Amino acid sequence: MAKKEKHSIQVDFLDLKNKFKANQLTTEQVDQITCKLIAEMAVLTVNGITEINGVSIDLYKDRVWWIVEKAGLLPEYRDEEDDLGEVEIEDDYYNDEDDFGCEIDDSKFYK
Repeated sequence: MAKKEKHSIQVDFLDLKNKFKANQLTTEQVDQITCKLIAEMAVLTVNGITEINGVSIDLYKDRVWWIVEKAGLLPEYRDEEDDLGEVEIEDDYYNDEDDFGCEIDDSKFYK
């Protein structure tokens, strides 16, 4: 019985995983390898491929994403509210000043 030939994504991922665990790669190398793997898996996904030699392609996506997160390749998450900053709301409901600046001539309404 012939042994199944490993797919390039399997080979590249195993190499990445082993070298990443052994701390043998720089951040730039991890970035390059993970970008290549993500791009290859994207092409396979677009072409309808869901498995690589019996293993779900989504599992490979999760594994690569885990390495991306652990390597610190993602920018720090910032919520939209963080960008707005602190805004103090001034309560002026009870001010006596008329904000509209117009006067109504009551004589036109009451005869």
